[in-house]
Amino acid sequence: METTQNIIEMFDDESAEANEFRRLYSKMKNLYSGRELKNLLVTSATISEGKSTTAALLAATIARYRDTKTIIVDCDLRRPRIHQLFGVAKEDGVADVLMGKKRLDACFKQSPLENLKILTSGGIIDNPTELFNSSRMKDLFSEIKFYFDAIIVDTPPVIPVTDSLILSTEMDGALFVLKAGQTQKAVVNRAVELMKNSGLNILGVIVNNMKGVLPYYYDYKYYGYKYYTKDAHPQVA
Repeated sequence: METTQNIIEMFDDESAEANEFRRLYSKMKNLYSGRELKNLLVTSATISEGKSTTAALLAATIARYRDTKTIIVDCDLRRPRIHQLFGVAKEDGVADVLMGKKRLDACFKQSPLENLKILTSGGIIDNPTELFNSSRMKDLFSEIKFYFDAIIVDTPPVIPVTDSLILSTEMDGALFVLKAGQTQKAVVNRAVELMKNSGLNILGVIVNNMKGVLPYYYDYKYYGYKYYTKDAHPQVA
């Protein structure tokens, strides 16, 4: 069932989380000012670490930055979440374009933000890896880059499947999301190893759920900030 509530409606631009995402984007631009960072992949080691929420809120942050034309692309064809977060239909998306059923520009969906478009995962397919390995994937991202200044790509976690690693050749960099207090160190090390071996340029690590594991005096509520979302609390390592 599709949700009718949009993540943008839940995300207060003056909240602590919004400030953290602005810091994240600003830090990336400062650290990598000499590189092209147009295609950014967001992934995690395993499921339920908050990567899709992180990707959605990062895309919203970038779209608000100097009116940057931004798109969020759901390449997690196995467990898509972006359509649910934005309250739009899943159909007519990545899978349909890669299979030649739809034109790319006919699949862009509008978000509540003027400069943020959405490309959902599309219809159900049996073998996403086969699609990602096709020559059409390169064509897809070449065309997306023609329309947009910033591209945020939500991808599957790297431990269960290889989809994210296959996409590495089309990406300018990757952000790795882990959930504090949940993701085991050995799992993180293995995921990072796989990403490096595939050639993914790891730009940074976003630590999620910090308020659930740090002492109270590190919690934003201690300083009087209000919370509007529970999932995303990014910090770059």
